[in-house]
Amino acid sequence: MTPQDQQQQNIQSVGAATVREQDKIQLILAYLGILSLIPLLTVKDSEFVKWNAKQGLVLFIAYIVIGFFNVIPVLGQILWCVGTVGYAVSVILGITKSLKGERWTIPLISDLASKF
Repeated sequence: MTPQDQQQQNIQSVGAATVREQDKIQLILAYLGILSLIPLLTVKDSEFVKWNAKQGLVLFIAYIVIGFFNVIPVLGQILWCVGTVGYAVSVILGITKSLKGERWTIPLISDLASKF
């Protein structure tokens, strides 16, 4: 097998973005809370990974902000529970869609991340 064949085998192209084998770990880290800083600060050659890392970081910050509402007796705890489920679902969808090469825009979160 030639090096070109190996490189072609390591690249998965779906939709508009190309997911390289070496970017898969970085894409998973991009949505795991504070660990999204790792791909944001280390990856220089992939705009797709940086875009997902920014989105994951803003998503984590939004989750932290929602956590502050937990001090409000009933309404805050309900909001925190709903926010936790929404965060978990967003993380799972973000990881799966990014590994497929899709740019999944989370409403409001993606807008804030694009201003980064």
